[in-house]
Formats: sequence, C-alpha cells, structure tokens
Amino acid sequence: MWEMGMYAAIAPFGLLLLSSVWRYPAVLEEVVKWGILRAQILDDRRQMLGGVVVGLVFGLSEAMLFSINAWAGLQWGAMGMRLILTVPMHVATAMIIAYAMSKRMGVVGVVLAMIVHGGFNYWVR
Repeated sequence: MWEMGMYAAIAPFGLLLLSSVWRYPAVLEEVVKWGILRAQILDDRRQMLGGVVVGLVFGLSEAMLFSINAWAGLQWGAMGMRLILTVPMHVATAMIIAYAMSKRMGVVGVVLAMIVHGGFNYWVR
C-alpha cells in the first residue's frame, strides 16, 4: 500500500509538464489516480483505503506544488483556498474511482471523477 502513496506523491510533479500543454488537467489527474489504484490488486475494503491514501497524498503534493507558485506570485487568497479545498476534492475523486473499481465499474468512476474535478477547477478559477 505504501507504493501507492509514493506514486501519488510524485505524480503531480510529472503532470505539471503535461498540464501546461493539455487544456484539461482534470482528465490527466484522474487517469493517473486510476492507474495508481489499478496497479494494486486489492480487496474491496482495502481498495477504498487505497483511494483515501492516493487522494490524500496526491492532493497534498499538488497543493504544495501550487503553494510554491502562489507564494512566489504573492497570491495569498488563491493559495489558502487551494490548500483548504484541493485535498478533500482529490480524496473524494479518488474514493469515487476506488468505489467504482470495487464494483467492477472503473471507467464509470473515472468519468464521474473527471466531471467532479473539472467542475471544481471551473469553480475555483
């Protein structure tokens, strides 16, 4: 299970380059979270725990990366809002994916997570 956390911590840094050329970062991020969860074969209960771990670590890593950029640009309000809201959103979307995977409906979970994440990104802009 610790490998999932490690991959989730590193993923936002790799996605930073891709999201600069791809217009919809929510799609990339949710596919990566799905890939991290899919790489581990877990029972249903541990799958949900894996969703919490992946979402929490991914969200913290992305929030930290965003905070560095916001700090440099003196965007205090944006930094505070992203720190407070981004982590729970990533936990929620990873849990959606994990739950759908436990019901053998992973694609549906990824699409729903993309919609939630895209709506969140639209709302915080």
